[in-house]
Amino acid sequence: MMYLGAHISIAKGLYKAVQTSMEMGGNTFQFFTRNPRGGSAKKLDEKDILKAQQLMKENDFGPLVAHSPYTYNLASKKTEVREFSLRMLREDFQRVKTMGVPYIVLHPGSHGGQGEEIGLELVVAGLKNVLAEIPAETFLLLEGMAGSGTELGYTMKHLGSLITQCDNHPQLGVCLDSCHLTGAGYDLTRLDELKHDFEKEVGFDRLKAFHLNDSVHSVGSRRDRHAKLGEGELGLDIIKSIIFDEDLSKAVFILETPNDEEGYAREIALIKEWL
Repeated sequence: MMYLGAHISIAKGLYKAVQTSMEMGGNTFQFFTRNPRGGSAKKLDEKDILKAQQLMKENDFGPLVAHSPYTYNLASKKTEVREFSLRMLREDFQRVKTMGVPYIVLHPGSHGGQGEEIGLELVVAGLKNVLAEIPAETFLLLEGMAGSGTELGYTMKHLGSLITQCDNHPQLGVCLDSCHLTGAGYDLTRLDELKHDFEKEVGFDRLKAFHLNDSVHSVGSRRDRHAKLGEGELGLDIIKSIIFDEDLSKAVFILETPNDEEGYAREIALIKEWL
């Protein structure tokens, strides 16, 4: 079964988010663990969580995906930023565990001018620190980035190196993004080459989630701006090739296109027409 959904707010509770996903035609969804631009987090409601879990069970939902805020940066020059990121990640681990959510996506970070080598070393140090406390049922997914500014994690080598240097921790996975891959220079019309590179550097057993987005900008732009499916540089044929790929389709598909709920419902319906 394919698991497909969109990024949804849980401001009104997890149960309401499940209902919203179902109304869109989805059987999973992604949400921010807390305010994406800050550190505040709404108190969890155990009754709401239990209702949501029951509703998901009744409707054959797949695993949900949590996304950490953009403020986290394990590669920051500032010690206080790195410490804040680790502290919040530890809290997020407990929050998603309570919610029964297995995946939490993390941007690897930005080196801020220190250079990629130093930046990657800082990320490894931070990951080792926080992975020592990760709950047994939780996976931390490093998101492949477009390479904007001083972003890290925009190549398969970056992602593979981070995992290797973390002693191939079994709960460290990857989330790919079709827009980010395009910006980073991966031509998705040559999917076999991308897959070969990913398998060599990372391995498909690590791929747990896939952000399905079109891209405003062309291959190698190093820019991250999402477009609605079929309205960007990728087009629907490339989106179809991802959906029908036997390795990529094992991941949870999440739409992050610039849409409202009706727009997401149309895109989910479109994909279901292909299946």
